[in-house]
Amino acid sequence: MTTTKRPTIATVAEHAGLSVATVDRVLNARAPVNPDTAEQVFQAAEAVGYFAARLIGQRIRERRPGYRFGILLLGTAQAFYSNVAAAITQAAQRQTGANLSLQFEYVFDRTPSAIIAQIEQLAVQCDGLAVVSFAHPLINAAIVQIREAGVPVVALLSDIHEAADEPYVGQDNHQLGRTMGWLMAHTCGARKGSVGVLLGGHRFLGHQARVEGLRSYLTEHAPGLRLLEAVINLDNNDITEEATLDLLARHADLRGVCVVGGGGDGVISALSQLPKRPSLCCILQESTELSRQALAQGLISLVIDSQPRLLAAALVDLMIELQTAPDFDPLRHRIHIPLQIVTSENARP
Repeated sequence: MTTTKRPTIATVAEHAGLSVATVDRVLNARAPVNPDTAEQVFQAAEAVGYFAARLIGQRIRERRPGYRFGILLLGTAQAFYSNVAAAITQAAQRQTGANLSLQFEYVFDRTPSAIIAQIEQLAVQCDGLAVVSFAHPLINAAIVQIREAGVPVVALLSDIHEAADEPYVGQDNHQLGRTMGWLMAHTCGARKGSVGVLLGGHRFLGHQARVEGLRSYLTEHAPGLRLLEAVINLDNNDITEEATLDLLARHADLRGVCVVGGGGDGVISALSQLPKRPSLCCILQESTELSRQALAQGLISLVIDSQPRLLAAALVDLMIELQTAPDFDPLRHRIHIPLQIVTSENARP
């Protein structure tokens, strides 16, 4: 008859690559232990079938601080913001240093008063906020008051304060715009012609920075490509579709279209209904199922993705840090996520 030896603390310690004393401290709460080390012990205990694994997990969770974070996203560009929300949820679930709960709200009414009401309501209910919003004196003033009341606010994807004097997680938007200019100049196949650009709104500082970066690159390196006056699309697919068709109808020399915010699926809808595919370089933001299909079909040229998983992980870590170190540090609290250029060749895993 064969018997299986019951796992002991020593078994857990060996599997975790830690000392027996460390495992004992985690199990019996004899002294403070680094949260990552405690999680390592818990994973090892589960892996070897240690009888107290559930107890270890429970005690780890009980020792973690608990925070509720409010996330305010735009109600447009649903596919993209759905991906962002899912990524933030997953990042919060993977967090080993705190017990987190999330409250997602969405902006549909873009009047400053409506946005302020949503931000203030979240501030009452949550320990910290991440907000996607445009810049406006009243919105900025409301956020200042919330921060002074002890609730940290992180600008997400686009700065809200004109001086960028605030915690931020997103891409370097001016760099992104210049990258779009480089891509347009090197891939559109023409040295002369017009380039259309669509953005959510002039008050979105991130969108402004992208347009300025795009314009500066074309001016310096591809002066034959003329950037047309920006078209406001409110990050809306239907408006973008109509605007794209209008640009094609009014500008016979149109060589490129850049969407610097949401609504890129509208470009795909516009191009897919044309009887003849125009010779056009189209650069969109954010990788979605539809944009990946459009890349494979050759309807669009490139997608610049904000990498929601990296964005979410950085955001959750920063929001936790701000709970105990709220004083703004531009070196630590302004986080730029590297952009990813997606083509038909790397659109699929």
